[in-house]
Amino acid sequence: NGTTIILTTHYIEEAEALCDRVGIIDHGKIIALDTPQRLCESVGSVAVEYMEGDKTQYRYFRTREEANAYAATIDTGVDVTIRKTNLEDVFVELTGKSVGGQK
Repeated sequence: NGTTIILTTHYIEEAEALCDRVGIIDHGKIIALDTPQRLCESVGSVAVEYMEGDKTQYRYFRTREEANAYAATIDTGVDVTIRKTNLEDVFVELTGKSVGGQK
């Protein structure tokens, strides 16, 4: 038996750092509910982030090796970031919106 504290926030980093379980709500409905780690793993554990034209692209992979292999196929001269996925990635993938409501 434990204690439940409900924290509502638009600061995804805060939820990721403080919460054992996170619910993502879109248009008043819970669309995902799990631990931050499992939610991140649901889109992929590793993100590849790069610019294509004037738009940032994101691709998600289960392993760093898969991410590295994909990154190697991106044109040279393009800055590529390989990082762990986070709850913002999950929110964007599930809702199709960026944080703050912009797409």
